[in-house]
Amino acid sequence: MIFLFSCNNGSEKTDNSTTHIETKNNLDTSKKVLNSDQTSIPNSEKNASNIFELLQGKWQHIEDKTNYLVFEGNHRKEIAEGMDKWDDETFILSNKCANKSDKDNGIEPEKDRYISCIESDLCWYIVDVDKENLSLSYMGQGNTLTYKHAK
Repeated sequence: MIFLFSCNNGSEKTDNSTTHIETKNNLDTSKKVLNSDQTSIPNSEKNASNIFELLQGKWQHIEDKTNYLVFEGNHRKEIAEGMDKWDDETFILSNKCANKSDKDNGIEPEKDRYISCIESDLCWYIVDVDKENLSLSYMGQGNTLTYKHAK
């Protein structure tokens, strides 16, 4: 089952597709070696500026082709089938969840790996991001959402 969450209290979409479920403690955040032909930045070298820049643009969910996620500056927008308009909220990139529900969850801080939407009380862990792929783990459920950069 896929749960699609937006930063506003707007529409929520679910379907019967299989989703890989994992918790933050089981996430593979191992270092990657960057070759000259790769577009990914090793996790150890990703900083707020790099991650912020890599997030920018339009992303399409790899399973639900109607689900789009857009990062424009510090705004996170999302739309999917059944939604009348884009959900749009300011996000914070930080070392741990900054939203009320998750900020005291006891998980070790990790530099610039969390996207928090304070207004809607939601948080995602950035599992991986590069120029073509984005994987987010929703902290409220632990499910991983995977996107490809949309053209």
